[in-house]
Amino acid sequence: MLKSLLKYAPVQIFAAISVFALISIHTKLLTTTEYGMLALMLLTVEVVRAVAAQWINSSMLRLLPSKKEEEYEHFAAIATSIIFCCTLPAVALVILGLYLTDLLTFYTFTATFLLFLTKAFYLFYLELARVMERLNQYRMAVLTQSIMSIVFTGGLLFFYPDTLSALCALFLSYIAAGSIVFKHLKFSISKLRTADAQAIFSYGLPLMASGLVAAISSRLDRYFIADNLNLAQTGIYAAISNILLGIGALIFMVVALPSYPELTKKINNKAELYKAHGEYLTLLCLIALPALVGFCLLAEPIMQLLLSEEYLSQGSIIIYILCAGVFVVNLKAHYIDHGLQFSLNTKYLPKISVLSLVVNLTLLITLIPLYGLIGAASAFFIASLISFSVALFLSIKKGYKYIVPRQVYKIIISTICMAIFLPELRVYNFLVMNIPILNVIFDVIIGVCIFSLILMLLNYKKCKIRIFNK
Repeated sequence: MLKSLLKYAPVQIFAAISVFALISIHTKLLTTTEYGMLALMLLTVEVVRAVAAQWINSSMLRLLPSKKEEEYEHFAAIATSIIFCCTLPAVALVILGLYLTDLLTFYTFTATFLLFLTKAFYLFYLELARVMERLNQYRMAVLTQSIMSIVFTGGLLFFYPDTLSALCALFLSYIAAGSIVFKHLKFSISKLRTADAQAIFSYGLPLMASGLVAAISSRLDRYFIADNLNLAQTGIYAAISNILLGIGALIFMVVALPSYPELTKKINNKAELYKAHGEYLTLLCLIALPALVGFCLLAEPIMQLLLSEEYLSQGSIIIYILCAGVFVVNLKAHYIDHGLQFSLNTKYLPKISVLSLVVNLTLLITLIPLYGLIGAASAFFIASLISFSVALFLSIKKGYKYIVPRQVYKIIISTICMAIFLPELRVYNFLVMNIPILNVIFDVIIGVCIFSLILMLLNYKKCKIRIFNK
């Protein structure tokens, strides 16, 4: 699993860096109000994608590895035929989403729909390349999309600084990257009546329902902030939230992308599956836990690098709350939900998502008028924690066993020690440097050293024996 992880980690890390750069370009070349509008348009894209595309990708990832290699193209052709058929309702959903946010014009509809379409097919063919182990094409596509999104966005916004330019830059980057992983597949409506199509529907439709509700629930706060406060406040909250959600998603996906197909191959042997899932949790915690805690510790200088001053008016409390919520959301999606997926109980996922949506909606109505953006962040965290707990309870009740290896506890202890000692050993305590990026780099190196040293002292993966034997 670690070997598979190393195949994809470098490009995923580069993609993470590009996301930060992209947000920085958006927030520095657009006003807070314009960025608030862009956030609502991107929210529309994600909601529509949850209905018309993402559940098909998830079904393909779960079902395709169990097929024979000679059946891969036939199964992928069925999946892409379903996506083509879903583009028609996607048109109506894009119109509805923009209408509800008072952003509907011919130009905003065209740009938003093109972004949905290109992103949906790019991600489909990217996932297909990964499952079929076309590693070089996968890497090249991810790198191309990351670089082109920055180049196109910076170029277009420099000359035409508005939300339409930002959307156009993104869909152009997906076209450029999608051409690399594109594979000709035979599209046919008749394929929708096959047994494989039925398998995709039966497995994926509950995921579609839960994904739709989750996409709305996790970003519902934007609508309420825009309605109760203003678009400028929406832009400030969206910028901070997007950075944290992007960091969390990419950190977790570095492990999940290469490792999930490996887990599905063990689906018929519970003992091997539970053991592999424990190793997967260890990798997940090893990368995600210190990274997110370290980000919280260095939140102020990092945010100063990425955002302009007007986005930093809320202080650090909102960052800590959102970061905790991001960790819980991703741990649920990339670990806890596996218990329901592997036991074929995905029918519970939509119900959990609906519960989370109701809780989030209730809390947003209550907390935003009282506490503003802090209230929105708190609602997100509490709703995420409740859905996490319910998913864990149902998974265990349905017979799935979560094995937590001892190494996970060592990682937690090492992260706590890093959180205690890093503030005392940060570079600015000893040297005054006026180059923020160097401060961040040195602080990251110090944090990694503390974390690694404690892990070694705790004999993580019997590293002492390996070191002394050498």
